[in-house]
Amino acid sequence: MHRFLNYNGEEILLSENSWDHICEFHPEISQDMISNCLLQPDEVRRSSSNPRGELYYVVRAHKRFICVIIKRCPDGNFISTAMITSKPKFGDIIYKRD
Repeated sequence: MHRFLNYNGEEILLSENSWDHICEFHPEISQDMISNCLLQPDEVRRSSSNPRGELYYVVRAHKRFICVIIKRCPDGNFISTAMITSKPKFGDIIYKRD
């Protein structure tokens, strides 16, 4: 189990299964990228499809974004996956960096 902190100082957990999924399907993502995205996101949105989901975004060059998706659960906050995407998904903005 890997442990990260988000911009509010909350612990976010990454299981070995989720890390294996990221490595297999999104090999361009590193744990350093995940850590940076959680600690210093440009924007955080509530998932439009899952009320417990949050999407953390960091803008990269050429209109690309790093996206880390977390799920808030009673027993902790867990990373579902992380990827590079071309634009943020729909959802209410719950944090935006100045």
